[in-house]
Amino acid sequence: MQGISVTSVSPPPGRLGGLDTLRGLAAVAVLLCHVAAYWAFMDLPGKLPQLFDLMAQGVDIFIVISGFVLFYPVLRSGGHLDARQFFGRRTFRILPAYYVGLAIAAALALNPSTARYVVAEPANWGQVLIHVLGVQTWFPGSLGSINGSLWSVSLELHLYLVFPPLVLAWRRWGIVPVLVVSAILALVWNLMAGGPSYGDYGLAVGGGHALPARFVQFVAGMACAYWVVRRGVPPLRGSVVLATASVLAAVTASSTDQSAPIRHLAWAAAGVGLVLLTSSLARSREYPPMTERFGERAYSFYLLHQPIVLLLAPLAGRLDGWVTQLVIGSIGAFTLTSIAAALMYRWVELPTHRLGRRLFPRPSRTATGAGPVPFPSD
Repeated sequence: MQGISVTSVSPPPGRLGGLDTLRGLAAVAVLLCHVAAYWAFMDLPGKLPQLFDLMAQGVDIFIVISGFVLFYPVLRSGGHLDARQFFGRRTFRILPAYYVGLAIAAALALNPSTARYVVAEPANWGQVLIHVLGVQTWFPGSLGSINGSLWSVSLELHLYLVFPPLVLAWRRWGIVPVLVVSAILALVWNLMAGGPSYGDYGLAVGGGHALPARFVQFVAGMACAYWVVRRGVPPLRGSVVLATASVLAAVTASSTDQSAPIRHLAWAAAGVGLVLLTSSLARSREYPPMTERFGERAYSFYLLHQPIVLLLAPLAGRLDGWVTQLVIGSIGAFTLTSIAAALMYRWVELPTHRLGRRLFPRPSRTATGAGPVPFPSD
């Protein structure tokens, strides 16, 4: 990782700067949450456990960012999406690194000598197959069997499948109806939570990790992209106010044990506020490239962080006092994960990204012979 430069980053045409940085910060927040959660020997005092629990909402921010970055180029191209190009590009974007991270986690979870450090009990090949197929969010009983953090990749894959129909729905009815329907779907889905599970691997309906529960956060990211394309990035002062208010509301919803739909909706709003704030910051001042470069590695960082945190637990437990364990241990976990992520990004993500862009160069495009389509009336 190179040093900080004072020159600003010029994002590719049509791309808003700062979102990679936000993604990177969200990944670090999730790492810190897992440090506090898995290193129970620290016995954190006061409200620190609750504070670190809130950092798990970094995943909610990921989902909002995904909705934004997928829909933004579609809007700029006039509202047209080539589904074949889109699926091809996303396949090369997410699956190669996912399967490498899964292979590492599965090797640890299947081996009895290492499984005791990373999972509650050694995994089996049925659980591995569920993760290979990317359907672990529909099998809550298997979520922690390999690497519990990989559930969000399963969700991401399912969001990709519904994205082209969402674009068609937007073109037909507009973004507001789509957003309202997504919120209703999340509510209905969460009302089914707590029902029976089926089979050896815990197939269940109503789980908070599955697509219907988080659909509203993805569509909120799409709505944010729509706003930016129609109205532009808001001024910095307005973005600060919006982000502060929405994050405080989301923290309040989480801290007061509101229902899952309320929490998911609150964090969707917080994600929108943070996306707008980050974009405003990137446009209003010089942006340090180092943070963007780290953010580019956030996917690899996220895939690899949990096994590293768990494997470091015995070493961190030997340190004296929770302050030393938390500070030194977190620095160690962050450093090792960053190194591993840099290697995966260099040797797995970058080559497959380039191949995907070469094979599928135009996932979003203006229809041949037509100008940009008018936005639906919302």
